[in-house]
Amino acid sequence: MIINTTYLDKEKKKNIQNIVGKQINILSLLMGKIRGSHRMIIEKYSLGFHKFINKSNSLLFGSVEIREKGIMIRIIIKNYETISWLIPYYKLSIFKSKHLGFHSSGQFLKFRIDSNYRMNKKFLHQLIEKKNSQLQNLTYQ
Repeated sequence: MIINTTYLDKEKKKNIQNIVGKQINILSLLMGKIRGSHRMIIEKYSLGFHKFINKSNSLLFGSVEIREKGIMIRIIIKNYETISWLIPYYKLSIFKSKHLGFHSSGQFLKFRIDSNYRMNKKFLHQLIEKKNSQLQNLTYQ
C-alpha cells in the first residue's frame, strides 16, 4: 500500500499499524537493533509510484524502517512531501544485482548501490533476519 504520510491523522496511523505493526520499541534499540536505514538514492520505480512522484531532475531519496509485521519505505518528494510504501514481511522480496530492489505485489523500488548501501549492510542483515523469524512464526502458528 502506498500512502501520502506528509501529515498523519488517526486513520492513517491505524492503517499503518494494521499493515506493518508498531515501531520497534526503545528496549530493542538499546540492545543494538537498528530501526531504520540511512537514506538511499532511488534509481527506478514501478508505475504505481508515478501518480505520487512527478519526475524532475532532482534525486529521489528513500529510507527503510523495520516494523513488527513489515517494513515502511519512506520517500521524500518535492516540497518535503513524504509518501510511504507499507510492505508486510510475507509479501516482501529483496534482490541485489545492479541495484538493491524491494518488490511486493507487482510494485518495486530500486536503490543505487553506493557508499550509502555499504553503510546499510548491517541494517539489511537485521531486516532479513527479522523477515525470516516472522515467516517462521507464521508457519508454526
